[in-house]
Amino acid sequence: MGYRKTTIKLVAERADVSPVTIYNHFEDKTGLLFAVLAEEGQETLRIGERLISDRQPRDATVIYQLLELYVDHPMEFMNKSCWRQALAASLASAHTNFARDYRLIEAQFLQQVIGLMHSLHQETLLKAKTDPVSIGELIWNNTNQMFTEFIVDEPMSLAELHNKLARQTHTILALSLNPKDVATGSGDQNKRGQ
Repeated sequence: MGYRKTTIKLVAERADVSPVTIYNHFEDKTGLLFAVLAEEGQETLRIGERLISDRQPRDATVIYQLLELYVDHPMEFMNKSCWRQALAASLASAHTNFARDYRLIEAQFLQQVIGLMHSLHQETLLKAKTDPVSIGELIWNNTNQMFTEFIVDEPMSLAELHNKLARQTHTILALSLNPKDVATGSGDQNKRGQ
């Protein structure tokens, strides 16, 4: 059915509540969309924390799992068309509370990646003069941009996105990791997304 054709009335019928109940909790349909995105974002953050806490010391390959999570999980509950609507709504409704809440989730994704880079730096996998905050920002910003390109490019498959992200992340890590640790942090690039 898609975002445009989904009405508050239809959502209320499916949830077995009145439309007034939905309007009491959400400003409008866009607010409801952002609430769903924020809830799914929190779940993604929880899964990401488990991935990071379960990793072995001095293993940087978890970054590839984390990035795949960031792009796979959102596609489990919304298709590209809905994500394009969400992106447009986030730009058009940037001042609303729900949009701010969703941006807060995105900031938490960034902090999750930066936290992992700090751990790698403490474990001396990153070169001594490498700034873990900047590396985390580069990796997150690239992932966010690649996801945007993916949802805009209808023919691009999730496997293609995985391959591009893995290749680009490997390049960032190859420049950031100590030479002896590059293999430890590279993951299996050739098998990703196939």
